[in-house]
Amino acid sequence: MAIHLTGSNALLLLTPKTGSTWIRRKIRELGLAFEDVGDPAMREHDLITDFDRSRYSFIGAFVRDPLEWYRSYWSYRMEKGWRPQYPLDMHCQSDDFQTFVRRAVTSLPGALGNIYSSYVGAPGEEIDFIGRQENLAEDFARFLELAGEKFERSVLLEGNRINATTIRPGYPEELKELITLSEWETMGRFGYLAERPDPVKLAEMRARYPQDADDLRLLCLWTEKIHWAPDDKKREAGRPVTAQTRYARINSNFALFAEHKKQDAAYAGERYREALRLDPAHPRTLCNYALHVATHEGDADRARRLMLRALAVRPQHPYTLGKLAWLTAEKLADPELAEVLYRQSLAANPSQHELRVEFANFLVRQDRADDALALLEPEAEGAAADRLTLLTYASLLARSGRVAEARTFQHRASAGAA
Repeated sequence: MAIHLTGSNALLLLTPKTGSTWIRRKIRELGLAFEDVGDPAMREHDLITDFDRSRYSFIGAFVRDPLEWYRSYWSYRMEKGWRPQYPLDMHCQSDDFQTFVRRAVTSLPGALGNIYSSYVGAPGEEIDFIGRQENLAEDFARFLELAGEKFERSVLLEGNRINATTIRPGYPEELKELITLSEWETMGRFGYLAERPDPVKLAEMRARYPQDADDLRLLCLWTEKIHWAPDDKKREAGRPVTAQTRYARINSNFALFAEHKKQDAAYAGERYREALRLDPAHPRTLCNYALHVATHEGDADRARRLMLRALAVRPQHPYTLGKLAWLTAEKLADPELAEVLYRQSLAANPSQHELRVEFANFLVRQDRADDALALLEPEAEGAAADRLTLLTYASLLARSGRVAEARTFQHRASAGAA
């Protein structure tokens, strides 16, 4: 339940994990007149929407640095047990702090911002006073003064913290970065963002494309998520993944976003170069930057050198082999070498459906329609054939005069699309 200070008609909402137990004790020690208000079922944590704001002369609540809030929440749940009726517990429960954070930032990104808003109000509709748990005694004194309460300030300085959990997990910078990305808006809103580094220059990206600000934040988190499994395996094998490599991946995806979503080639080039400054040997970044150089700078030879740098790091990198095949065929006019590269790429990763279709179309342009059909036939005949493969195969059959067969594959493609 919330606290109604009857002498001043002030209402104090108790945001979870922001010092509620200490506040209650100090109110009693100060001898302030108060009553509990709200729904007992809320266990002290009634929301602002549960009250008629016009009935109170002054309303306050506290927030906490999201980095410490998540650690405190997990520690509390490890000691007191998880409560599946709460979304954060339902979706993110784990006995491992890292797993809990990873689940929280990807399953419920920005969850704490929603929690805080349910106590202090939405942006632009805030309550009268928002204190910070980090300055609990000082800010609580300020709340009481602004509310009009008379109290002895020295009482707030007496005693130790209470209700503090004994579990305190390690907190590597990588986890702090994840929470910062997840709670970016909240940390900025309540003054915590200025204290955090911005190694991927997300703020710059958001300022450049403000209408895509939230998508860019989620792009960062998605980039991290898709690399957790392989990165964990590398760490287990004694090959730690550097922070620079993680930052390079995000910068590389920022470059792709700028280039293909915003048609901002110049800025994409800046982000590619930043990614390579952080990790000069990152194969996918080298390959994508090579495509950028070939397309926007018209320098196919330099693009080829960049791709060869990528292959020097990972000789059987299927993505780079496929893109080098395209470059060799379309920009360097060497069809024989292009075919070799296409086949090497597919041998390294046979599930590249789009690349197989691209290779088939390349063969058609070389007047080798029968070879193109032979290339696509095994996959097209399979039950799991994708729509692009089916349509391309149908087109090749029709061009070869096998119209009835072509219609069969067209129908399969249409049925799959439906």
